[in-house]
Amino acid sequence: MLQLYNTLLLPLRVVVAPWAAWRRRDPSRAREWSERRARVLPRVPPGGLWLHGASVGEARILGSVARVLGDRRPRPPLSVSAYTRTGRRQLPGPPLVDAAFFLPLDFPGLPGRLLDAVRPRALVLVETELWPNLLWESSLRGVPVAVINARLSPRRMGRYRRLGRLYRPLLSGLAAVGAQSAEDGERFRELGVPAGRVTVTGNVKYDLAPPTVDREALRRRFALADDRPVLVAGSTAAGEDGPVLDAYAEARRVVPRAFLVLAPRHPERAPEVERLARERGLRLARLSSAAAGRAGESHDGLLVDTIGELAALYALGRVAFVGGSLVPVGGHNVLEPAALGVPVLFGPHTEHVREPAAALLDAGGAVRVEDGSALARRFRELLEDGGARARIAAAAAAVLESNRGALARTVALIDAIDGDRA
Repeated sequence: MLQLYNTLLLPLRVVVAPWAAWRRRDPSRAREWSERRARVLPRVPPGGLWLHGASVGEARILGSVARVLGDRRPRPPLSVSAYTRTGRRQLPGPPLVDAAFFLPLDFPGLPGRLLDAVRPRALVLVETELWPNLLWESSLRGVPVAVINARLSPRRMGRYRRLGRLYRPLLSGLAAVGAQSAEDGERFRELGVPAGRVTVTGNVKYDLAPPTVDREALRRRFALADDRPVLVAGSTAAGEDGPVLDAYAEARRVVPRAFLVLAPRHPERAPEVERLARERGLRLARLSSAAAGRAGESHDGLLVDTIGELAALYALGRVAFVGGSLVPVGGHNVLEPAALGVPVLFGPHTEHVREPAAALLDAGGAVRVEDGSALARRFRELLEDGGARARIAAAAAAVLESNRGALARTVALIDAIDGDRA
C-alpha cells in the first residue's frame, strides 16, 4: 500500500520541482524550499532526540518539552522541526536546541535523507503528524517513533479507517502513544497501535505557561484609554471575519467605545479582512504598521498581521472569541485566553479541541455560540456584565488547574522509549 501511496505522489512531485525552483528565487524562501526537499540538512550531534510538530500550537508544545529536556545534565542533543511556515517561526532555537528546520515533503527518500543527517535515537511527533514515508523510513533505520499529545478527531479517524491498509502496518510499529484522552487512545488502538503502547497522558496545552504580560504597558503600546474595553477575536478562518466584524459593530451599539483586536489565523489574509472592515465603515490599524501605536485614538480596532503575538494580545480582552469554530475548521486553542483570565467564546465546530472545549463548557468556563448573531449577543452581554465575566474566568481557572500534569507524564513517556533504546 505504501508503494501505491508513493505512486500517487509522483504527479505532485513533478509539479513541486519547478514550483520549488521558482520559490527559491525569493531569498526569504530559498532555504525553506531547500529544507523541504532535503537539499540543505542540519548539522547536529548524532544520537539525540528529534521533536516534530506541524504548526504554531504544536511548536509551543515542542518548546515546553525541549525546555524540560534541556534542563538535563548532560543535555541530550535536541532537534526540532515544523511543517508550516508559521510553526517554523515559533520553534525554539539555540541554545535550547541544536537545530530547527522544516520537515521535508513526504516524498520517498526525503525523510530518509534527514534521518541520516540527524541520526536520532528517537523521533517524537506531536498530535497527528503521521506521515507515511517518515514513519516507514524511521522503521527501516530502527528509530523508535512516539506520538505525544496524540489526538484523532472523529472526522480524521474516518479518513484513517479508509486508509487502514496504508496506516495499520505503520502505526503498529509505533513505540509509544501518549493520548490526550481515553477516546483518542482507543482510536489509536483501533488503527493498529498495540494496546500496551498507548497511554493516556492528557493534554500538554493545559501545562503551557501563559505569556508574562503587563496589561497596562500593552494598553499604552496601542494608546488604549481606560474607557475602551477590548474584544479579541483570535485565529479566525475565512468566512468568520465578516460575522466577527458584524458582532463587534452590534456590540458597539451598547458599548460605543469598544475596541476590536482581530487576528486571522493566516496573516496573509490581512488585505481581505481590511476590505471587509472598510465595507462596514470600520478602520483597523495593522499591527505591523506605525499606525498601531495610536490605534486606540484613531481606529476602531487592531488587525494582527504578524506571527507570535496573539497569545499576549488576548490579555487585552474583556472577552475573547477563538476562531476556526464558526466554520467547519475544527477550532483552535481555547485554553490560551482562559489561561489569562479572559472569558472564552467559540462556535459549534470544535472537533480539533474537543476535550478542552467540553471541559470548559461543562464547568461553565466558556460559552458556545452557534452563529454570528449569537456571538453579537454574547459580546454585548459580557461587555456589560462584570459578574458573569468573573464567574466564567474563575470556572476556567479551575479547569486549567485540575488538568495540569500532562507535560510531566509526556516527558516520562519520552524517557521510557529513550531508556528502552539506550
